Amino acid sequence: MRLFTACSRPLLLSWTLAAAPALAQDWSNLGGGPERAGLTAEVGPKAADLLWSNTTDFSVISWHPFVWTDPQSGQRIAVTVRESGFPSPSAANDALVAYDLGTGVELWRRVVPFAGSSVDWIAWIAGISPSGTLWAARSDNSKQRPLYRYDVRTGTLLGAAPLSTFAFAYDGSVFGPDGDLIVGDRLRLARLDDATGQVVWNVTRSCSVSGACGPALAGQALYIDEVASGGQVITRLDYATGQKLYSSPVMPGFTAQNAPFAAPGGGRVYFARTQNNPGVDQLFAFDDTGSALVQAWSRPVRWTTNHEHGIGPDGSLYAFLPGGELARLAPDSGAVIAQTGVLLSGTDNFSPKTAVDANGSVYVSNGWASTPATNGRLWAFDRDLQPLFTLTLDRPNAGGPALVEGGTLVVCDRNAVRAWRSLATVAAFFFENGNGLNAAGFSTFDAPVLGSSWQSSVQMAPEAVLSLVAVAPGPAVAVPFTCPSACELLANPATVFLYDFQAGNHALQIPLNAALSGVQLIAQGGRVDWPIGGVPVLQLFNAYRLRLGV
Repeated sequence: MRLFTACSRPLLLSWTLAAAPALAQDWSNLGGGPERAGLTAEVGPKAADLLWSNTTDFSVISWHPFVWTDPQSGQRIAVTVRESGFPSPSAANDALVAYDLGTGVELWRRVVPFAGSSVDWIAWIAGISPSGTLWAARSDNSKQRPLYRYDVRTGTLLGAAPLSTFAFAYDGSVFGPDGDLIVGDRLRLARLDDATGQVVWNVTRSCSVSGACGPALAGQALYIDEVASGGQVITRLDYATGQKLYSSPVMPGFTAQNAPFAAPGGGRVYFARTQNNPGVDQLFAFDDTGSALVQAWSRPVRWTTNHEHGIGPDGSLYAFLPGGELARLAPDSGAVIAQTGVLLSGTDNFSPKTAVDANGSVYVSNGWASTPATNGRLWAFDRDLQPLFTLTLDRPNAGGPALVEGGTLVVCDRNAVRAWRSLATVAAFFFENGNGLNAAGFSTFDAPVLGSSWQSSVQMAPEAVLSLVAVAPGPAVAVPFTCPSACELLANPATVFLYDFQAGNHALQIPLNAALSGVQLIAQGGRVDWPIGGVPVLQLFNAYRLRLGV
């Protein structure tokens, strides 16, 4: 709050709006989003620039990191499980641990309710809904256990869902457009209400192996794999009702160890049906016509288990060839567009996890390998699969990667939870067309660079007494605001990063802080008009989306 005077008239300004923007990009579940395609709108690091490393806990198995952004405060939270040991009773201390994404500082930790060594094994996370509900359990392929709900902001236990599950960490769950959880295990698929945890619907299915029982969701199209006579099929269900609609042709082989994944935007679903048998280890592509699943192509791939594949922004697929090379595949045919050298050899139980950025750069961890710990790897390649960097990790197991806000790459291994972010981020600004005044009313002079002064200007009117610019984290989200006519606030005053009150021109100093590199902000401009004999009015302009660079 600040007091100004103009023409002997005092003006008291108070930014008190409660509404807030939704900040991108979260990593809600295995594969990042409901399609499980590993694709984000972020640009990942091009070099191994370590942002932070938290080595508080050794973890016997390195579980997946999930990331959520609080739309109210803008705080970005990374959560994983740090596992003290197995089997029980060591598992009694397995903890959900939350970290600040920007610093790696621990925010909270909670032990998932433990029923005793004869019942429970390890803890795992199903994912974090858009509203901030974190789902976790101690179930596995042979132990049916409750799904617990937590508030990811505080770690507060909200209760248990009335439906228990045989689902396991490797299966993967997804969230619907309304935030409801879809969880699959070897016997059922269920939808659980985000707000209450109650069962919306529950359908039976037969899944062959734990680790392949999770669903993929594209719009209202929900896909699972099921056992069929002679092999496996992909079945489409209706998201709203859980009704099974139709299934794919049979894929030969007695088991399956990977879950389906779908093309962003829908219309295509993929399935790597592998069991360590070169005769049947194939990647299948099916076109969804709306009434049938029609095989588009198949091609041989390497045996992998619990594999989270990647799809690039142009629809290209990333998969491992039988010889152990990572390949970029054409979506229309499965033909090899580009490939690496051999990344793995032998018969390691290889369970890669993949993230793909907005430029098609791909980040792949090598999961649980039976080779020595020094063979744990995370590889980064550009879209043509030319190497960017390689990280040596201590058995990343299932521990990443997650690629999230500001191009932050989060990976877990046995010794640490770590984050990388490129420090060579290019600054940029883009016009955001809301329903404020025309674009000429608020303009930028240069791109926002760390440690420099960012220049902007607000067009003044004859009756205006001052202008203002407020900068807040995240992409633009329309917030209704009372102006002379309807307009939108595109920055949340509760999370203002920078601000300035001037008359016309503004110079905002960007902090020299490497952790801010690549962070996206919204700059909202406005002015205060005070007609003679009238009352003061705040008039908003259209906004600018900023990306902080170096």
